Amino acid sequence: MQLVSISVCGFRSLQDVGPIPVRRPTILTGPNDSGKSATISALAFLLGAHPLTDEDRTFATASGGDGTAGREVDDHDPVERVETTWVEGEFRLSKKEEADFSLPGTVRIRRIRDQESGVRLELLVDAPEDENLRNLEARPLADLKRIAGGFGVTASADARSKSSWVTALDQFAATRPRTQAWVSVSKQARAALPKFLLFGDAESAEAAIRAALNTRYRSHLEDEDLKQRVRDLEAELGRRVREDAQGLVEHIQQRCPDLVRVDVEPDVSFTSGLRSTKLLLARTNGETVSLGTVGAGRNRRISLAVWEWASELLRRDAESHPAADDQQHVVLAYDEPDTHLDYLQQRRVMALIREQCSVPGISMVIATHSMNLIDGAAIEDIVHLRLEGERTRINRLLSDLDNDANGQYLADIAIALGLRNTVLLHERCFVGVEGVTEQLSFPLLFRLSTGRPVHAAGIVIVGCHNNEGALKFVGYLARSGRQVMLIIDADSRKNNKIFSDANLAKEGIDIVNHVRFVGTPNKEFEFIFTNDQWCDVANVVWPRNDGEPWGPEAVESLRAGKFSTSLLNLFKEGSDSGPISKASMMYEMTRSLKSAADVPAELRDAFLQLEKLAALDS
Repeated sequence: MQLVSISVCGFRSLQDVGPIPVRRPTILTGPNDSGKSATISALAFLLGAHPLTDEDRTFATASGGDGTAGREVDDHDPVERVETTWVEGEFRLSKKEEADFSLPGTVRIRRIRDQESGVRLELLVDAPEDENLRNLEARPLADLKRIAGGFGVTASADARSKSSWVTALDQFAATRPRTQAWVSVSKQARAALPKFLLFGDAESAEAAIRAALNTRYRSHLEDEDLKQRVRDLEAELGRRVREDAQGLVEHIQQRCPDLVRVDVEPDVSFTSGLRSTKLLLARTNGETVSLGTVGAGRNRRISLAVWEWASELLRRDAESHPAADDQQHVVLAYDEPDTHLDYLQQRRVMALIREQCSVPGISMVIATHSMNLIDGAAIEDIVHLRLEGERTRINRLLSDLDNDANGQYLADIAIALGLRNTVLLHERCFVGVEGVTEQLSFPLLFRLSTGRPVHAAGIVIVGCHNNEGALKFVGYLARSGRQVMLIIDADSRKNNKIFSDANLAKEGIDIVNHVRFVGTPNKEFEFIFTNDQWCDVANVVWPRNDGEPWGPEAVESLRAGKFSTSLLNLFKEGSDSGPISKASMMYEMTRSLKSAADVPAELRDAFLQLEKLAALDS
């Protein structure tokens, strides 16, 4: 049974969050206290590895009861915790599991805790509307007979057998009205849930040892050489314990003579596994200490060694079940795995994560601030958590509203544009420009104009390169509420259909709020620099072959037509060292400027607006 995603309600700051995908791996990012560790604990709760405590339940105001995010609460309002907490998972079943459990290929299972019924594991199924006809296998024989009597149902086989009554009531229930309802998960389906393994602090390192060894323990019990001997030993121990209990049986019969029969049936089993494991360390003979008492750096290095060892056990266990239907799925969780590790050890962690994710049946969730881990993941596998009113909200990078295929398309574009995941997560403002000319010159012009580099201001320059896909990407960012500006040549508004008003509007880019035109009303980027500025840079970088200086009148005569093309030809033909492209020509112009006043006013205004946009997102 493979876990696909989880949704959470009423668990710490996770008041109503999801679905959160569980992949190979899923990366959880976000500020401190945004809910990353809470998400991992909620995942552990779903898979039975975390006992829910009162401290895990979300706070809710007594007057509202719903803990609505951002709601203003009076200081005198009593603050209580929600009555119900649940974590729901979407699970994908193998063909064998579908047949064994009589369930569809995808199911929803939740672990829920409320004040009345405590903790229970439930499955959403097509069930009888009458609750008396649900969870029949969990009911005692007396209840089954009472329910059957109420419906006039009789057991067709042995009336003393519980299974006979369950079968009869199941057949009757199939004829009654049905609905979607949560019912108890069967023992067999419960055993098929993925195992949970946390790689975190010293305690979780020892838990990792225990969990990994338990996996091997169960594998050894399946060994044919041991299986029969273990069964014989269980039977012998059961017989001896029954003999020990005989005195109790006789005593009950003496005190309760109305009882016809009293039996004690001990259930002796070696399948429960290892109760505990403890890792003891010594640098000097006889001076052993536990893992939890060593320094943070050494603790992490030892934990990393444990994780590598556990990884090898997981691989061996997967190889022992090569058939997909026989695989035991495992969800691994890392909470800040590279904290207190130097760069070399961090690379070991990354290599380990890649290795573990390649093991069949393994899924993984990683809570991290590490830029290396975030940038090393696929964009679609990153979940960004943030707090709003002390409640966690999630953002999926490039999870467009249209469909998954569109999200993948946007992810491919981001990769092609060279945008790292950390850039998409943390930078404050994205500037779309036409091409390489602007990409090379804008950073220098921005620094000269504002006194700081674009990256320090949290601004990212995205080159559209006459690429429809890049424009779609900028449009996506705008629709997602990110701070966006498109700076394009004024003449492109009519001459380039990609940047036409209609096409920009189609991609969700607002002409008034998202676009600045350079070279207004109908010129281009190169046009806004003066004749003297072009002559100054040309006389230094591209001197004329005839030894004469470049004069302003030669530049001015080109302004009536396509200025950039004519200017490039002028310098290329008049100088052996002339620029080879518009981009190199504009780059040299940018390098020649000395002060903010040299930057054309149109650009200074645009850069000032960019700074304001970036500040809005801080």
